[in-house]
Amino acid sequence: MIGYTSEAPRLPVYVTSEDVLRHCLIVGTTGSGKTRLAMKLSRKLRQYGTVLVLDWYGEYLDVGDRVVSVGTEEPVLVPIEDALDAVSLLEEVLDLTSPQSYLLTKILRRPKDLEIVTDLLDAYEPEARWEIETRASLARKVSLLLKYGKIFRVVHPDEIHRVGEMFKDKLTVFNLSPLKTVELKRLAALGVLKAVKYLKEKKVVDGNEYVVVEEAHNVMARSKLLQRYLAEVRKLGIGLIVVTQSPAGLSYEVMNNTNVKIVKTLKSAEDIASISKSMNLDGKLASLLNKLRYDEAIVEAPSIPEPVLVELESE
Repeated sequence: MIGYTSEAPRLPVYVTSEDVLRHCLIVGTTGSGKTRLAMKLSRKLRQYGTVLVLDWYGEYLDVGDRVVSVGTEEPVLVPIEDALDAVSLLEEVLDLTSPQSYLLTKILRRPKDLEIVTDLLDAYEPEARWEIETRASLARKVSLLLKYGKIFRVVHPDEIHRVGEMFKDKLTVFNLSPLKTVELKRLAALGVLKAVKYLKEKKVVDGNEYVVVEEAHNVMARSKLLQRYLAEVRKLGIGLIVVTQSPAGLSYEVMNNTNVKIVKTLKSAEDIASISKSMNLDGKLASLLNKLRYDEAIVEAPSIPEPVLVELESE
């Protein structure tokens, strides 16, 4: 139970673990309480499966059974079977152009080559004039990831049991705050998401898995990856809790692919218009979005027939 409807008759509002397996969206401006709400949901969901948190700012450190400080401690283990998967990963992280992606496919012959991509770029002899400029621009982008050997490690599918170690605790927090750039954090976050999907597809782990994606607009706003991921992992028993301060930074497809929406206060007219359209809010509820108290949210869930103002349950 997350709270009660604000108007009489005051009815309890529930979110089930099965609802969250069809994905949940939590939005709100900085200081609105969206992260505390996501923390509370994480603690409750660990009763129904394994919870992984992609912690952008190091706010969940007291919540997890285990904390992995990415970049300073152990790396994220990412199973990659094909070199093209490695190219796709860098496409998402660095927003590569088509020529840059094509050049990468020529350079990366095996997945492990991703770990020495800067050396491979330096050694590559351009075969055409356009490749000279493309190699230089690609090298500039890849230079942002010079330290990523500490962030993730490509593992062969034969070593998949090692990747499964991330599920040994009920609630694991991947602390991304030591990473200093958005690109590095995005790389680590996408690595975890890829690993979770792979493990479920190969039936290495069973049961329900829940992944909290903080700052989702920074993780995948530039691409269609989150949209595809939400659609593909639902049938695998993976539920995403997408947390963002900027719903306008997500596509409508992403917002519409979430079964539960919990909206805290928003200030940006663009964000208000975006979430109002996604939830089909009436004028009265839409007008409240920039006035909500800390203990209030507008909620859409299968347990209620239409979006409603909810007084959230206290801690």
